[in-house]
Amino acid sequence: MGLEHVAVLVNPVAGGGRALGEGRRAAARFRAVGVRVELLTGAGPAETADLAAQAVSSGATELVACGGDGIVHLALQTVAGTSCTLGVIPAGTGNDIARSLGIPRKSTDQAVDLILAGPVRTIDLGRAGDRWFGAVVASGFDSRVNDRANRMTWPRGRMRYNLAIIAVLASFRPIQFRIELDDQVIEGPAMLVAVGNGPSYGGGMRICPNASMSDGRLDVTIVSRMSRAKLARLFPSVYRGRHLRYPEVLTYRSRRVEVQAPGVSAYADGELVAPLPLTCVAVPDALRVFAPAMVAPVRG
Repeated sequence: MGLEHVAVLVNPVAGGGRALGEGRRAAARFRAVGVRVELLTGAGPAETADLAAQAVSSGATELVACGGDGIVHLALQTVAGTSCTLGVIPAGTGNDIARSLGIPRKSTDQAVDLILAGPVRTIDLGRAGDRWFGAVVASGFDSRVNDRANRMTWPRGRMRYNLAIIAVLASFRPIQFRIELDDQVIEGPAMLVAVGNGPSYGGGMRICPNASMSDGRLDVTIVSRMSRAKLARLFPSVYRGRHLRYPEVLTYRSRRVEVQAPGVSAYADGELVAPLPLTCVAVPDALRVFAPAMVAPVRG
């Protein structure tokens, strides 16, 4: 079955402004093959969310998010649990949800071709409080890095996240966490707790490398107390999932995860969600998305 009514949702500032041009390019390609298209660009997150909700309620059968993980996260709030199918055109900084789904990240034309070809997968999502998420909920050192990186305007891409890590590391201290899983409670000082529906955040950092978007579980990675020097050595290994070799790194899998810690806020898909405590649950088969196949998790 071909596309019926596509709404292209654009974050005009994603990718240093590149997303707006890519969204227009995508809309033109859809129109060129006779697809009904509307291009949606809000002045801010609230207006963009309203435009997405209005488009879907007015009959859009496909919502295509053009930008980074932020615009995909926003789109999830509208399409999760509905018959509307999500498309993703990566044009942001991190693009971790697209990466996890195997969506082409270097070419808008290839991403549009994937949507036109129509392979649709049904995947799990996570629910963090009242927010849907596709990738990872971060709390602790990584959420503070996220906060710092979001306030930075330079540089772009992975280097901005790396510089934020250096800045936060200088004064970071372990945090007292309490984590409730399906069948156990874990308490103690830790550097971070990451809850993953997908494997990566921060532009390819595979913090939950074995996470699957189709197993009905959330993966939990806890980096327990270690020196700042050791944490600095650990983070580069996260890009390849090799941090699991550190004895301080603990991993679990659970349908429900409650994370508590004083003075810590949680980020989901790079977006601020809420201060802890926060309960996350896995929601099976919550999203229809254009994607070629589930990417096999990296082991070890």
